[in-house]
Amino acid sequence: MSHRATGAPHPGPPPTGGRGSLDLARFDRLTTSPAWQVVAESLRRKIAVGLYRPGDPLPSERQLAEGMGVSRITVREALRVPQGERLVETRRSNAGGALVLGPPHSRPASEAHAELRRECARFLHILECRLANEALAARLAADLRTDAHLDALEETMVATEAASRTLAERHAAGEDTDDDWGTALNEFRHQDSTFHLTIAAIPANPYLYRTVEWLRSEFFTPLDLIQRSRTMQQDSVGEHRAILEAIRDRDAGAATQAMCAHIESTRLALYRLLGRYRTTTS
Repeated sequence: MSHRATGAPHPGPPPTGGRGSLDLARFDRLTTSPAWQVVAESLRRKIAVGLYRPGDPLPSERQLAEGMGVSRITVREALRVPQGERLVETRRSNAGGALVLGPPHSRPASEAHAELRRECARFLHILECRLANEALAARLAADLRTDAHLDALEETMVATEAASRTLAERHAAGEDTDDDWGTALNEFRHQDSTFHLTIAAIPANPYLYRTVEWLRSEFFTPLDLIQRSRTMQQDSVGEHRAILEAIRDRDAGAATQAMCAHIESTRLALYRLLGRYRTTTS
């Protein structure tokens, strides 16, 4: 039986025809990927958005194979990709499996800023798509949420607040690079993604969820810089709380507005980062 796998979308330029018209019938280049590459991209996305923290074990090869509907040979081949990128480390023990080393945020800040400036238009396009998709997810979540969903979101809020306090304390003490600060940053990133993806999962629309997850992973560089920069960091905790309260009240309009305000705050933080980069390099 053949297995056809399709990777994440890679949009090309707008479909323009002659004299500025839109060529909606244009055929895009196919982006079908082999199964092992799709599995590798899925693992890379989940590590990038922080669903797996440094030190967390990945599911076993058998669990990954069963969950994604592929063979263990495919999973084994896929694991070589994040292993080669130093995102995971394969353990040779009776327990088996792989250990997450972490997202690629150890590169120099100047390199990340250079990517931010170079890819600014792409990141702004991603924010536009996040605005549309995550506002929709919040609106649907307000209508469809259960008490269990609220409990999960509240648990995430408590953990986010604790991580945020630790980051603020370490920053005030001038200890922005110690182990406790790094651990708190990884926890903050994990809880931030868990909050957004829990909301995206409530409507039970797999296309919406995958889109939100993919967009967050594509937005990794600016989000990582925002989260690492104490002077540029937005009030994510307060903004998340507003979203949660609207969902709790089943107020779809307020949930939509709160999510839009949150993503607009991210856009402003992105502009501030760009402004600081231009100032320090001029």
